[in-house]
Amino acid sequence: MTARLANKRAIVTGAGRGIGRAIAAAFLREGARVVLNDINASLLEEAVAALDPDPQQYRTVTADVSDPVAVRELVAQAREAFGGVDVLVNNAGIGGIGKTLLELSLDEWHRMIEVDLTSVFLCCQAVVPLMIEQGRGSIINISSITGVEGTAGSIPYAAAKAGVIGLTKSLAKEVAQHRINVNAIAPGLIDTEMSRARGQEQSRKAVLWPRIGQPEDIAWLAVYLASDESEFMTGQVLGINGGARM
Repeated sequence: MTARLANKRAIVTGAGRGIGRAIAAAFLREGARVVLNDINASLLEEAVAALDPDPQQYRTVTADVSDPVAVRELVAQAREAFGGVDVLVNNAGIGGIGKTLLELSLDEWHRMIEVDLTSVFLCCQAVVPLMIEQGRGSIINISSITGVEGTAGSIPYAAAKAGVIGLTKSLAKEVAQHRINVNAIAPGLIDTEMSRARGQEQSRKAVLWPRIGQPEDIAWLAVYLASDESEFMTGQVLGINGGARM
């Protein structure tokens, strides 16, 4: 059977752990060549050790994707390594900080927007010219159920993830003529280090399925969106939440 992502060249941001690592692993298994990005070099080392990919199939780039200079360098390294970029997964982000509107500082607001929304803008802006030149591409933005319905105590996170949805839909309309798909995944409760750190109990109550989500649940949806199977799908926000929102 032919690998679903054979000959695809991908960048996955926030690939050091959790959803990003699972997406990178699934892409590698399906034949893609992958640039794994994270701000934390040690997490990238751990990811590579765990995945044990063919050395010709991957590169790692440590970079802060909220920094425009670092993003340009990330894309340049991907192009140098593999000759282009067919798939961009904007996964890097930080979680909600558990403060109400009246408790938040402006610095906390700005930091969340920079990491969870501006990074998506910067990576898209850096990669789209390459995809236009190639005549094809797929962009997958990781949003959140919180960006769709909001969560008390997570105003900057909800705003950033809602912004990702707006960016996804608007960019999809701008680049469809170039055969570039732009879609978003809006996960519900997924069992990651980030979700465990902020507590899963309240979110768990909304999940109808008899288990909570795993990073691999998101990864296989990302494989579909990165593949030619989804060529005619663009501008969509795909919820994957075990029935927490229907």
